[in-house]
Amino acid sequence: MGYAIEIRDLWYKYPTAKGFVLKGINLSVEAGEFLGILGPTGAGKTTLCMCLNGLIPHYAQGEMRGEVRVMGEDTRAKTIAELSRHVGIVFQDPDSQLITSSVEDEIAFGLRSRGFGEEEIGEIVDECLLRLGISHLRGRVPQTCSGGEKQKIAIAAAIAGRPDIIAFDEATSDLDPISVRDIFGLAAGLHSAGRTIIFVTHEVELLAKYATRIAVLADGGIQLEGDPRSVFSRRELFDRLGLRLPQVAQLALKLEEEGIPLKGLPLTVQEAKDLLIELGFDGRWAPR
Repeated sequence: MGYAIEIRDLWYKYPTAKGFVLKGINLSVEAGEFLGILGPTGAGKTTLCMCLNGLIPHYAQGEMRGEVRVMGEDTRAKTIAELSRHVGIVFQDPDSQLITSSVEDEIAFGLRSRGFGEEEIGEIVDECLLRLGISHLRGRVPQTCSGGEKQKIAIAAAIAGRPDIIAFDEATSDLDPISVRDIFGLAAGLHSAGRTIIFVTHEVELLAKYATRIAVLADGGIQLEGDPRSVFSRRELFDRLGLRLPQVAQLALKLEEEGIPLKGLPLTVQEAKDLLIELGFDGRWAPR
């Protein structure tokens, strides 16, 4: 299918910073992938996301080296508006993204700027409101909504233009657990429909369930990338970076320390249960 994102030797330093936040990033994302990105605070995850839609280098005036190509186009040669057709991003702080006086207008804003007809805009807005479960907020002023509602509005606005790539940068951090699962389910549905998903999060259980690949970003560089099982098997790296493994993976590693090794690393509760049953444990988790 080709690459949706190609990053080559990317370095970036903010105008007032002494050192580089990103240090020689090399990362390719195939079209249709669901890439999870993990990393400690300050690793450069948000900065990397800003490089995807042109905020870097067009808005943040720092020093950028290397190349970022989105859907084959060099981000240096395209405007933020042009790149928005390919990339929709939802950041951790929804207030930084909400600019209109009604939820309906917020979702429709990007569509109107691209010349969509009003009838089609209305249909897309209805679909997005329904998909996020916020139809009751249609006429509300976004700034008067709760933090979780604002985040859902920002997500609706990001997916309305049907971009090829949708990046979630800690976009579920202010949501309740049910809403977090709903947003991951939404991302999974978009992925199934052919969208490329980039999901920056600490929700490792949900990444284990949905991501096709995971990259670990720390100290300005990609420390590890691969399928979820191979990435989550690197306990020593996660311990060093202060990152959490999925709970069932932690259980497997603890059992191994106790002399009860499982035949593989489970990533879901069902996988863990099946592996334990193979060892002779019954449904009460006691040896038979």
